Formats: sequence, structure tokens, C-alpha cells
Amino acid sequence: MRPAQMPTRLAVGRASSPVSTRALSMIASMRTRCLLLLLGVSIQSGHRYSDNGSAARERPPGVCKRTVPQERPDRGGIVEDPGAARSPEWVALVDRLDEEMDGIVDDFVRAFGERSLYDRDAVPAHDLRDTADATLRMLVARMAGRTPTQDEAALATTLGVRRARQGVPLDALLEAVRLDFRVLWRWLQRLAGDAQRAALVDQVEWVLTVVEQYVGEVQQSFLRETAAMQRDARLATERHLARLLSGDAPSATAVEGIAQGLGVAADAEFDLIAVPVDRIELAQRAAAAALAAGAVFGHSHGDAYCLFWVRGEERLTDELAELPGVHLQRLAGLSAVAGGARTALALLTTTPAPQRLVGIDELWPVVAAGRLAELVPGFVELRLAPLLELTDYQRDAIVETVRAFLETGSVHATSKRVFCHRNTVLNRLAAFRERTGLDVQVPVDAALAHVLLAADGAPR
Repeated sequence: MRPAQMPTRLAVGRASSPVSTRALSMIASMRTRCLLLLLGVSIQSGHRYSDNGSAARERPPGVCKRTVPQERPDRGGIVEDPGAARSPEWVALVDRLDEEMDGIVDDFVRAFGERSLYDRDAVPAHDLRDTADATLRMLVARMAGRTPTQDEAALATTLGVRRARQGVPLDALLEAVRLDFRVLWRWLQRLAGDAQRAALVDQVEWVLTVVEQYVGEVQQSFLRETAAMQRDARLATERHLARLLSGDAPSATAVEGIAQGLGVAADAEFDLIAVPVDRIELAQRAAAAALAAGAVFGHSHGDAYCLFWVRGEERLTDELAELPGVHLQRLAGLSAVAGGARTALALLTTTPAPQRLVGIDELWPVVAAGRLAELVPGFVELRLAPLLELTDYQRDAIVETVRAFLETGSVHATSKRVFCHRNTVLNRLAAFRERTGLDVQVPVDAALAHVLLAADGAPR
């Protein structure tokens, strides 16, 4: 594997907990020899034998004994390496990085550009360069064991927050931060003289530890800010939905603001489903993926829970088909969604209430029957009263056949549905005509029959 192909990503632990120095040290230890070889550093080691004959590694001349990096809670959790701080060769080498910082930043920007990690419109060039300069100087200070300034200590937090707000993907951000190691290591190789090369070999784990801890700090800051942004976005969405579906119909200006807040076109076509308030949990579970993705909006409206979406972008009828509810289609504009929610709520309270997801095509007879009963009390009962003179068996058979014919419009299809001969179907339709005066084979009479049989109290 060539050096350019070597994976550089290290595990940084769970996002919700601080990065463990011990874990980072173990990871770095396992990868040190591979990294040194791939980055072009030769490892020369001798061996000596102890009194009992076992082999023990001998450190090259001038190399300080490694000590385990330690975290300093009083310094923001920054990892320190006392062994590195006591090595004159290492301190001198790191100091030279400060002197060459302009060139190091140039190399980072060049290497970053070759990888195209960020959207060019997301992060301005000056932001990228300024951040690279501040980050590399801070890492060099940590590598030298110097006490960080207040700005350096806060750099990981500010970087994670800023990149989250700029919409940079987390993987791209962490890869960019890890690029610091490659750039710094190449410069350390370039600047190291013969007297400092041994110290360089000894400190590779320390350099990795410094970079990886910084990666972990940036990651945690990014994730915290992302979570906060998501909470804020959800709260903002809830406020917009409350304005749309609560109270009076919103003004045209308000609708434009709500549309902008929801990220939809105010004049788009929408579909809406409303279910009774006691079915909210089932509806939310069925639409969970679409709600989480922001493709569907959900909000309570009176005694109903409404789900709506831009027509053509989502389809929830299959998931919600078994729930009692109302499905309204082709609502023209976001303002129509507000009116549609009020209509759906009214339709849910009709008698008899929907037992499954239905559209207005199925509900209109129920609505018409209810309105007719209000305007002309007793009209429905008067027209259907002659059916009550029949036996239960006769009445049920006739009503079942009439309902089937109203749905199919075909004598043949009706005979199949009710499992009887076509002549029996015709006889039952004739019996209905004799009792009610309505010939359901005539469209006008069929419409009134639809309304009468949909009324509360009509024979089922």
C-alpha cells in the first residue's frame, strides 16, 4: 500500500463521552511502526539481553524515555507529555515548526484543496486558511507542552460549532482535522537533523495523541451543536405548524412566512390525512421515517392529528390505511391546508365516523345526509320508513344489494358480490324502488339513495 492510500482515520470513542487518553495511546502504539514506515522514517533499534536471557529493546542514543500522556482537567482536558517537554531535541524541533508556519499552512491548504472535502460555497477560502493557521499553531503548542492561550483552548469548540452551522459533513470535518497530522509530520521529517531524528521517532505516538484528542474535541463540539440546531429546528417547525393549524385562517403574509419556515412553496399542492386524537401514537409511528426526514409535517388540530406533505413527494396512504381517518388530496396551496385541517376535523366527527382511511369521495354522502337531516328534520326517516315493514332478512338483503349496486353500477358485478343470480339482483332493486320510490339505475335517484343510506340510523 502506498503512503497516499493509507487510511488515516482513528476511532475517537463514543461521541457522547470524552476521548480517553489511554485509548488514544493504545491506538497510536499499534499504528506507530506502520505510520513510520509509510511516512518514510526508518526505525533503527538494537537489542540487549537481560540477566535471564530475555530480549529487551534498547533505545537509540539521545531518545528520552516515553511517559504516558496525562490529562490535565485544570487545563481543559488538554493532554500533556512530560517526557516530550524535557527533551531538548524535541523542543528545538517543534520550535522550528513555529518559524515555518506560513509554509506549513500553505501545504495544508494545498493538500486540502486536492481532496475537495468541503463544498466551496459552505466555507470561504479565508475561513479555511485562518482556521488552518490557528489549528496548526495550537497543535504545535500542545506538542511542545506549552500552556495554551484562552483562544487556543476554545478553538475545538468554536471550530465544531462553526462547521456544524456551515453544514459541513462530520466525516469531512474530521478528515480535514486529521490532515493536520500528515502535514505536520512531513514538516517534522523535513526539519529534523541527525541529532533530532531519534527524538522524532520516539514522539510519533505523542504527535498522534495530540491530533486525535483535538479530533475528539472537535467532534464532540460539532455533535453538540448539531443536536442543538435540530432541537431549535424542531421548535421552529412546531411554531410554524401551530400558526398554520391553530385558530383562525392565517393571512397571506403569514402563509408566506410559514412556507419559508417549513421550506415549502406556499402555492404547492398538498395532501392531508387527519386521524382521531386517540390514534396519534399509531399515526406517528407509521409516519416516523417521513416525519424525521422532514418530508411530512405533523401537528394536532383540535381533536385530530394532521399529517400533510407536498403532493408527489411522499405517500402515506398505505401505512395509514387501517387507521380511521380522512384523506384530502390536491389542496391548492398552504393556505388550503389550514382549511383542509378544519374540514377533516369536521369529517372525522360525522356519524357514522370513518372506520378506516377514507377520502371525500366516500364521505360526501355522510356529510350530505347530516346536512339534510339538519335542514329537513325527519326527511330521511320518512323516505326509508317503508323498508321497516319488511322482515329483517328481506330488508337486509335488499339494502345490501342496493349498496353493492351503488358502488359497482353493474348488475353483473353486484350479483358476484352478494352471491346471487342477476335476476335476484334485479328483483331486489325493484323492491327498493317500490318501497322508496328511488330507481337506483337512474343517476339522480342513485345519488339520493346514496345520501339516505349514509344517514345515521339507516339500515345497514
